[in-house]
Formats: sequence, C-alpha cells, structure tokens
Amino acid sequence: GELLSLQWADVDLTRGELRIQARKAKARKLRHIPIVARLRAVLEMGRHDPAGHPIGPEGYVFGDEVGHRLTSQQKAWETAVLKAHGHSPTWVRHGLAPDSRDAFRTIDLRFHDLRHEAGSRWLEQGLPLHHVKELLGHASISTTDTYLNASRIHLRESMLEMEKRGKSGTKVAHRGVGQPGAGGREQQEDAVKSLPH
Repeated sequence: GELLSLQWADVDLTRGELRIQARKAKARKLRHIPIVARLRAVLEMGRHDPAGHPIGPEGYVFGDEVGHRLTSQQKAWETAVLKAHGHSPTWVRHGLAPDSRDAFRTIDLRFHDLRHEAGSRWLEQGLPLHHVKELLGHASISTTDTYLNASRIHLRESMLEMEKRGKSGTKVAHRGVGQPGAGGREQQEDAVKSLPH
C-alpha cells in the first residue's frame, strides 16, 4: 500500500529522502526514508514518461508508465519473479496460465519476503534495531524484534565479536570474577567493560 500510494511530491532527491505520509502509512505515522545511491538511480530513471516528459508531483512513483495509479502490483511481481527464475510467463484472462502458476508456486517467493530480507540485512550490517523499526514502519520495537528474530542475530554478532577480540589479544576478564581475593569489585567492573556493547 505504501509503495502504490507514493507520489512524486513525496520524493525529495535534493534532501535524499522519501516521505511516507501518515494517512498512507500502515502505522498511521509520518516517516522519512533515506534515498541511497541505487534507489536514486532507479527513481531518476522512472521520473519521465515514454515521451521523455517529467511526471508531475501528483503522479505515482510506482504507477504505470505515465504515473497513473495502479491498484495492484501482483502481475508485475509474478512476471518479475518468473523471469528471474528463467520462466517466461504466459497469461490468460484471469491470471497466469496453469504451467506458469505452477512454476510460480514452486518458487515460493512472496513480495513481503523482500521487506523481511531488507530488515535482516540492515541488522546484519550493524544498523541499530530502533532504526530498522523506523524504516519498516513498525509501531513497536517488539514487533521488529519478533519479525526479524533480531535478538538471535545480535546475540550471535556479540559472541563473534567477543571471540574475535579474544584472538586479537584484547583482554577479556573471565576467571576469578567476584571470587574472594581475586580483585573483587574492581575486577568485576573491568570484566563488564571488556564485554562487547
């Protein structure tokens, strides 16, 4: 819904951001999405109609070739998925022909899977969980955490970082912490400081 309702008036290439209006957002909250270089190139290519004229601010970014609104992305999605997997889709009056429909079901890739994949990659590359929450438009951080299994990803990353520090010679206090005669509170504080954040 957010994709199909995005208009060129909400694209600011100068500031490098998309504006998702609250009335169009699932969580009913205004948010801004940064435009990275690859997205900028795609947007710039789609900014003009086939005659080379720029589509006006009321035109739809993910509309038809002249900026008219589309009601569904289903046909475009199914075509893209099938072509990406080497199948040339055949269409009949009410959708994909049986052989194309079978091929699409075998691939088992949903449009929503891309959103999940993006969120997971952002986390893996070190984007803070609360930033991923904002980009995905989740109302609650717990939704993002559950949706992406974020805790498992961060736990693994933290353990790998700790292991790497240990191998590189960085001291990681672990023996004798809290034991009588082993340095007491000062050593505990040093041990806590050595843990990855």
